[in-house]
Amino acid sequence: MLLSEIIRDLPIITRMGDSDPDISRVVYDSRNVQAGDLFVALRGEKTDGHLYAQQALQRGASAFLVEEPVEAPCWIQVPDTLGALAVVSRNIYKAPADDLQLIGVTGSNGKTTTTYLIETIGQAGGEKIGLLGTIEYRWPGHCQPAPHTTPFSSELQEGLAAMRSAGVAKVVMEVSSHAIELHRIDTLLFDTAVFTNLSHEHLDFHGNMENYAAVKHRLFTQYLKPEGTAVLNLDDLWAQRWYQDLAPRHILTYGYETPAQVRPLNYQLSAEGIHAVLATPQGRLQVVSTLVGRHNLYNLMAAISACLSRDIPLEVIEEGIRQSTCVPGRLEAVDCGQPFKVFVDYAHTPDGVKNVLGTLNEILHARLICVIGCGGDRDRKKRPLMASIAQENSKLVILTSDNPRSEDPEKILEAMEVGMIGNRGSSYLCIADRQEAIHTAMQLAKPGDIVLIAGKGHETYQEIQGVRHPFDDRLVAAAELERLGFAKKKA
Repeated sequence: MLLSEIIRDLPIITRMGDSDPDISRVVYDSRNVQAGDLFVALRGEKTDGHLYAQQALQRGASAFLVEEPVEAPCWIQVPDTLGALAVVSRNIYKAPADDLQLIGVTGSNGKTTTTYLIETIGQAGGEKIGLLGTIEYRWPGHCQPAPHTTPFSSELQEGLAAMRSAGVAKVVMEVSSHAIELHRIDTLLFDTAVFTNLSHEHLDFHGNMENYAAVKHRLFTQYLKPEGTAVLNLDDLWAQRWYQDLAPRHILTYGYETPAQVRPLNYQLSAEGIHAVLATPQGRLQVVSTLVGRHNLYNLMAAISACLSRDIPLEVIEEGIRQSTCVPGRLEAVDCGQPFKVFVDYAHTPDGVKNVLGTLNEILHARLICVIGCGGDRDRKKRPLMASIAQENSKLVILTSDNPRSEDPEKILEAMEVGMIGNRGSSYLCIADRQEAIHTAMQLAKPGDIVLIAGKGHETYQEIQGVRHPFDDRLVAAAELERLGFAKKKA
């Protein structure tokens, strides 16, 4: 596609060079540049793409999209290259979203499970559906691990184009607050936007809860089609605020209380799953799910509401829920025949930790050991909160490393200890080495106990000083159980 076609709709400040080269790809990483590419110079937290313009030129870039002049024969200056990246990516892939139904799910917790449920329900109805989220990007004939919850706009548009080519009609995606703030979903308009909840998370990036909420709110104002549906968890205080703001848009609400349009008339929560009867605008709906816990009934109601907004029949929704299985790393059991239960969960926010521990306490009524850490180079304010919540809801807490990244693991543990009551070594343990912490939890567990390993869930690595080392809580837990003499069944 010609450069002039790709840069249409951009607020161009200056254009240098008279040529109109044929552009093969849009690239923002100079290491990936090939001959014929348009290189987009992005300013990041740690570096600036403008510093790598010469490297991109040497690798064959035909044109440059920049915020400041660079030494190159052909460049276009714009006020914001992050926003411009979304526009040129849409253009080069010929606006794939125009041919797709888009469902976006945002919130602090529950996004992944909700999107998986929507995908399974769609498949039960015979739909070809694409999914983009924290664990994987997948559609018929394609599956890859997800480097980001929501892809950068260039990868996002490329993925949507591939889905269109594969015959996909509907896409469900997690929409992170970072994705909204960093223009990753610019140019997209969603048919349905789902809000799960809002709790303490990403305040290192947003500063405070008001800013965080304002960014999430934009999914329903800036990125939702005028005729689209906003799906809101009416039990969440932020959603209650937004409900009035979003009128006269079409709004579908869910929650445990009667004002919600989708709500449980009765329900049973057990270790085997959820049985419920829900009221919906289309009539009563039977829920039979292997998902566990009160928070997963919220996720089910969110997914059901989203599917109702797309006119999926109740019987298809019921069948899709019956077919749904455990989401990787979400209360995932590790069973090696041991006389106690072991679960791995992605809970990495104060509210997420409270939900998963509350679920285990509510349905299993057993002594609970929690292994938990906090990620380095991330929101420091939540560290004592997460530790405190873990202690309030567990008999024993083992504080350990998550992904320390560039931070000293011991410093992270010290920050978490601020939220603890009692003394280290008696009421709780601090073991920086995550594998050793998991081993200790297994050793201390007694018949009938529960061990929860929280924070990393599906992740298959541990990031230390910029290096990702292989580390999967599920595999490590299984290996430690084998060391204790239990026969491996599954991980």
